[in-house]
Amino acid sequence: MGGVIRCLAVDDHPCVLRGLSLVFDGVADVDLIDSVGSGEEALESAQANEPSVAIVDVRLPGIDGITTVRRLAQKAPATGTVMFSGYGDRRLLSDALAAGARGYVMKGSPPEDLVRAIRSVASGEAYVDPSLSPTLLMDPAASSAPLTEREREVLQLLAEGLHTDGVAARIGVSSETVKSDVKRATARLEAEGRVHAVAKALRGALIE
Repeated sequence: MGGVIRCLAVDDHPCVLRGLSLVFDGVADVDLIDSVGSGEEALESAQANEPSVAIVDVRLPGIDGITTVRRLAQKAPATGTVMFSGYGDRRLLSDALAAGARGYVMKGSPPEDLVRAIRSVASGEAYVDPSLSPTLLMDPAASSAPLTEREREVLQLLAEGLHTDGVAARIGVSSETVKSDVKRATARLEAEGRVHAVAKALRGALIE
């Protein structure tokens, strides 16, 4: 990673934007460069300011959060997105990941979880809020494709917010080995990428 992570906050509630500003004021490597209240404004800001990460609410006036994430992926592909939501149902999580979100954090989670998600996404890693219940998000398709113990361990650590190098250090293997494990797990789960693989493993109760 390295350097300061430039963030854009997208939420139509001023109190949420103010809260995010206060949280990031105490985080040395996160800089909130802009706050906007709609998806349309988010697209304009992302193209003008080139943030590293956009934090996007699900419910927005005009174009909704999912559509905003999809359009950001198209118009500002260098900007990673974290969905910041008060809703934790399976459909929203799946839709957000399919739209291109790399992270999903619940608004009721500790601020540290959002910061962890921002750092993960800025590093090209996945982050799915650990408070999301695997039983609530059960996905039969994931359950029908069991993982090896190593693949399950790697996805579990990614879900907890570790980066590839951190996972490698934790389990005592090389980063290339971790990448190979993720690639096999992604193929086994028929996922579109590591973020989707982590989400499917969570929904299938393969990891916690």
